[in-house]
Amino acid sequence: MVNDLQCGSGRPSNWKFVDDVTISEGLLRNGEPSVIQSDLTSIATWASNNLMKLNAKKCKEMQICFFRNKPELPHLCVEDQILECVSSHKVLGLIIQDDLKWNEHISMIVTKASKRLHILRVLRRGGIPPHDLITIYYALIRSTLEYCCTVWHCGLPMYLSEQVEKIQKRALRIILPGRSYGEAQEML
Repeated sequence: MVNDLQCGSGRPSNWKFVDDVTISEGLLRNGEPSVIQSDLTSIATWASNNLMKLNAKKCKEMQICFFRNKPELPHLCVEDQILECVSSHKVLGLIIQDDLKWNEHISMIVTKASKRLHILRVLRRGGIPPHDLITIYYALIRSTLEYCCTVWHCGLPMYLSEQVEKIQKRALRIILPGRSYGEAQEML
């Protein structure tokens, strides 16, 4: 548990979830120095005091910057190991990209939901009634498509939104064959 974890400087934001910690820091263009390295050091000290050790291979650095000329920032280290700088990273099931677009996350959820459509096909062939298939659709497919949607949906371009909608259309054609998409939606 990370409930008592405190970042040293108090300037970076930190988000804690059971055994997972994410820290971030906003820097201004005027060359304000970063204090995130000192916070990483204090987190490593906290971990050591609590008989834990940070795994530098699981720790990642992501820089989000929209300046034409990105500033050179020093590499971040955990226990003398330089952290890998990544362009995207999965945080609690949500893929965040350094350009703050959602392409990778949508691709992941569409692929995952697409694979689960096979379950609906098999169950329909087995004679499972539509109302049970709808329950299974909500549990296995729609929950995947809508996970964290309050975070990403408002910033979704039309072409990515259509990819998500396409999975829903396919699912409804399996559950309620012969009905239009509008009719099938009303039955949900």
